[in-house]
Amino acid sequence: MSELSDRMGLIKDTLAAKYPARVVSRSLMDFPMRHKSELDAGVYTIVSAGEGGYANYNGREAMDGRHHILLVGQFVLGEKATPSEIEDAEGAMVDEIKAFVRSLPMALCSLVMKGYRNSQQIEHPYGWIAVDMEITQ
Repeated sequence: MSELSDRMGLIKDTLAAKYPARVVSRSLMDFPMRHKSELDAGVYTIVSAGEGGYANYNGREAMDGRHHILLVGQFVLGEKATPSEIEDAEGAMVDEIKAFVRSLPMALCSLVMKGYRNSQQIEHPYGWIAVDMEITQ
């Protein structure tokens, strides 16, 4: 395994332990590819989004960079849910991720939340969040 795989696996496992009722994955799939039971529970997917910002001075080449991570949350509430209920459920997922970041163990303490986007009620009855995160090395 690579350092990247180890780091991503640690984030996944730590998030799954914090929210055992959610499905936590490292494989991003579109809504139709997910089982309804997964979407009913809510899915968090951890995706590597690249790395950069290295020190790149003599003796520190390709070191001390920042690993960018995208955390995607997906769920379905059903046809009877209102668009504002979808937005409220997205807010609940965002609150969970904020609580997750605040409770990280020392091995992940440099993981920070940079911002998020949500569905803006456009994909009703589906909801999603995309959280930009960063971990320094």
